[in-house]
Amino acid sequence: MNIIDSLFGKKKTFNHPVIGILKSQRIKGNNSTKSYTWHGNIKLSNKLLVTTIILEGNNSSPFANHLNFISQLIQNWESAYLPKIENEINKIGINKIEKYSNWKNDFYLSAIYPMNDKSNEFELTLEPINTDITNSISIEIKNNIITKVEKYE
Repeated sequence: MNIIDSLFGKKKTFNHPVIGILKSQRIKGNNSTKSYTWHGNIKLSNKLLVTTIILEGNNSSPFANHLNFISQLIQNWESAYLPKIENEINKIGINKIEKYSNWKNDFYLSAIYPMNDKSNEFELTLEPINTDITNSISIEIKNNIITKVEKYE
């Protein structure tokens, strides 16, 4: 073990069948009550750009409820989540704004992360494929229900 690992702990990996490889922040000791951040990347459907996934967990793995939510989101993105998101975007009129009118083609799911440690509250961030554009759409989900959709410019 090198000096950095002994001082600050080691990064761990966790391989999930749907999400893939997740890596932890540095973990020191065996305290399973302490929370740690885990992260990974995945490509949804046939998208070219990568979605960053952030989860919370303990010293051995991400929390099961975080893994379960993100797994079912990945597996049902096109069939369940995208239609619900589209409905909310249309309901509040974001789609009527010129730069968001073609959001399904111009934006991609760039990040999924928990809003706090152990709950089933997540934020999804849709960002433009064109990196010269800085606006984005934020979707908050609690217990699989969309609770808020906002645009950021």
